[in-house]
Amino acid sequence: MSRVGRFLALPAADRGLLIQALVTTVMVRLALPLVAIGRLRAWATAMGSGTTPVDRIAWAAGAATRSIPGTTCLVSALALQRLLSRQGHVSELRIGVAKENQAFAAHAWLICEGRVLAGEEEHAAFTPLAAWTSTDHSGGAADGKPDRS
Repeated sequence: MSRVGRFLALPAADRGLLIQALVTTVMVRLALPLVAIGRLRAWATAMGSGTTPVDRIAWAAGAATRSIPGTTCLVSALALQRLLSRQGHVSELRIGVAKENQAFAAHAWLICEGRVLAGEEEHAAFTPLAAWTSTDHSGGAADGKPDRS
């Protein structure tokens, strides 16, 4: 079955979520080199309320990441954090560094409900430097300031 056929076979809610994930990922990819990281962080961690389960959001974000060539781990993690936050899910985006073949390397990954949902394939090799956490409504709005790990 073609991509379009698979898309049309999805339930309406999943099609909408997938479109939202694609648009969000493209927005982050375009904004990253143009918008101050503090503003992007605040946007990605702004909490909303919703009923979409974490697993469905992670599925849509993963599909969007695979569909858009050149999407980096940071773009993927920021987009997923935005999608989760809009539905009221608390998450933490971590950025870490490692030394690979005598060169500096960086990686971003996203944790929600104790699970790594984006960047999971490589995160264990990196030492976390910063974390951007969204907070639930009882904890107030996310301030967008990095927490040093």
